[in-house]
Amino acid sequence: MKPAFPNLIGGGLLAAVFASLCCIAPLLAVVGGATGALSTFSWVEPLRPYLIGVTVALLAGAWYQRLRKPKADVDCACDEEEKPVFWKTKAFLLVVTVLAVIFLAFPYYADAFYEKPAYAETSQETVKQTLHLQIKGMTCTGCEAHVNQEVGKLPGIMGVSTSYEQESATVTYDSTQVQPSTILEAARKTGYVVKLEED
Repeated sequence: MKPAFPNLIGGGLLAAVFASLCCIAPLLAVVGGATGALSTFSWVEPLRPYLIGVTVALLAGAWYQRLRKPKADVDCACDEEEKPVFWKTKAFLLVVTVLAVIFLAFPYYADAFYEKPAYAETSQETVKQTLHLQIKGMTCTGCEAHVNQEVGKLPGIMGVSTSYEQESATVTYDSTQVQPSTILEAARKTGYVVKLEED
């Protein structure tokens, strides 16, 4: 087996991870308690189609190398082929391929890993207000869930609706418990570029 085989596997898996880094990094930041620039890799999003292509090409090359029939070696007088180590087997390549697919699909199910915020209940003393935010740098539903979770932690938040496609969030809150500046600060902790939406 040629040494290129493990390189193709490693390269394919690495490209798959980088293709979804824009959605994986915020989740890792939330889990690790980090905030700010570490939590956003939105600059990777335009490269995603190319990284998916690289992943597919490298893994296809690895599968081709693994499945093709070796040329008969005239000089080899050995009766038995040496059993390959696990990382050179089809089983290992299958595991890596499945992992690559899981990483490539991550943006489509990333929001499942975020805790749903428990919003404040309304009462007669509630002074309900709405705040509209512009948010740049979101790339998937995981980004939306990240913003919703961070803002939803604040006391007095009655609802958060975020859209990465519209680059916006609408926050309903009780102005007797939380101020717009606090909401803005919480949204900025996610690492995205957040400002008040101008009418």
